[in-house]
Amino acid sequence: MYMLAGNGKVGHVNQANNMYLFPGIGLGTLLSGAHFITDGMLQAAAECLASYKTDEEVQNGILYPSINSIRHITAEVGAAVLQAALAEELAEGHGDIGPRELMHMSKEEKVQYVRRNMWYPIYSPLVHEK
Repeated sequence: MYMLAGNGKVGHVNQANNMYLFPGIGLGTLLSGAHFITDGMLQAAAECLASYKTDEEVQNGILYPSINSIRHITAEVGAAVLQAALAEELAEGHGDIGPRELMHMSKEEKVQYVRRNMWYPIYSPLVHEK
């Protein structure tokens, strides 16, 4: 989505909180088992999202990465939040995965753990062909 600014430049409009941050923050917090979200967890999410910016995107006025990478970014943000909860000793684990197992996961394993727990919509067809 973009808009034309008064000075003739094209500006790109997105919503970081609703689209890029909240899903990962919520999932990372849930999977860590933390009972509350700290400033450190929010900072980890924001820094993770910011790491996806390229110099070209910044120069073109693009504030956030392409929507095409939203699920990948959500998994990365969730893993960053989970890691921050571990670092702050707030993680109690979720389901069969306890804090000890979480601590021994590599960064990539944490991303995969978050990805495995993401919701993927599957819709039944509304019209049945004969």
